[in-house]
Parts: sequence; structure tokens; C-alpha cells
Amino acid sequence: MKRKYKILIIILLSVVLAYLIFIFNKSEKLNIMAIGDGISSGETSFNIDGISYNDYIKDYFDSKKLLKNYNSDYSYENYKIKDLINDLDNNELDKSAKKYIKQIFHNSNLITIAIGEEELVKLSITKDLDIKYINEFINNYDKLISIIKNISDAKIVVIGFYENKYLDKSNVIILNSELSNLVKKYDLVFINISDLMLNKDYYANQDSFYFNYKGHKEIARMIINSL
Repeated sequence: MKRKYKILIIILLSVVLAYLIFIFNKSEKLNIMAIGDGISSGETSFNIDGISYNDYIKDYFDSKKLLKNYNSDYSYENYKIKDLINDLDNNELDKSAKKYIKQIFHNSNLITIAIGEEELVKLSITKDLDIKYINEFINNYDKLISIIKNISDAKIVVIGFYENKYLDKSNVIILNSELSNLVKKYDLVFINISDLMLNKDYYANQDSFYFNYKGHKEIARMIINSL
């Protein structure tokens, strides 16, 4: 009988150990990758990077002891979808992380994307933004997401577009509708920030379409709540 009890105890301990290993793996630390243009990097009206929503997200997970690595090397002013696709096609070597870009994507658990607002604003200012370009832009966005999904199992959060003094409401509605369809197609998370433009407290000044720290903090809150 004692031998049977010993075997039973060993089995129970093995089950408990396996469960603890499972729980430990479920709560593994995150590799976060932030990609995008000046909206993603926290560009300010003074032409310098400030605190972005990605910084707030990084600090949040770091405070929870859940952050392993954070990469924002592919998040900077005037970075375009075509630029990112080109970097992926060439599998660019990240000089800061000393890893190839596809490896960084592959190792990531959480990826945030906010790209295109700057490009679209500039095209809107020069009157070069039309439905033909919007369709081309969305097709490139589709191509980008397809490439990323093929190399990464990360949770992907896509930031939508917002109206400002340069980018009109009608184009934003079309862009967000098409982007929302892509998010559904690839099972991503869509963060609609179009209502933030209604709050003047989220801007450093009314001549800039860049958010201040309050605006970025609100975007971070929306993203964290969606996870």
C-alpha cells in the first residue's frame, strides 16, 4: 500500500510541476516592437521626438516586470509603408539591436503599428491625395501586414487615422474603414483614435497635428485596455 501511495504522490507532484511550468510559460516576458512614423515615435511640433504612446506602453509592462525587450528602431519621422516593406524585403540589419529585421519581428510578442498619417497629411497639403492613391496606400498596407504575419505570431495592434487641419474627415473615414477591413481580415487589434482630435488638450498647439504627452497617454491607455 505504501508503495502505491508513493507512486500516487509522485504522479501528483509531476502534474503540479507540469502545471506550474505551464503557468510560468504563459506569463513569459514580452518582446515589444514599435513601428511607424512620427506619430509612433512621439514627434512634436518642435521637430523633436517626445514621449510617445509606445514609451508609456513600455513603461507599463516594465513596471509589471513583464518586459523583456523593447525595439523602436523602425519608428521615426517620415517613415513610410514602402520604406518598411523595402527593409523587410532586404532583411535589413538593425545596427542598434544587431539583429536582422525579420528576426526582430519573429521574436516579438507585441507589435504596434502607426504609419501613414504623416505621408497622407503631406499629400493632402499638396492636393495629391485622391481615391486612387488611397487605394494604392491600402494595398501596400495589406502587403505589409501579410509579410509580417508570415514571419511573426505576435499580437499586432494597428493605430487608425485621424482628422486634422490638413487631412479632411471624408478621407479619414475612407482610410479607417479600409484599414478596419484589413484588421478583420488578419485578426488584428484596431485602435480608432479619430475622436481624439476633438480634444484640444491633446495638442501642443493648434498648428500641429502631432499629439502632446496627454494625447499619447490616452492612446497608450486604449491599447493596454485592448490587450
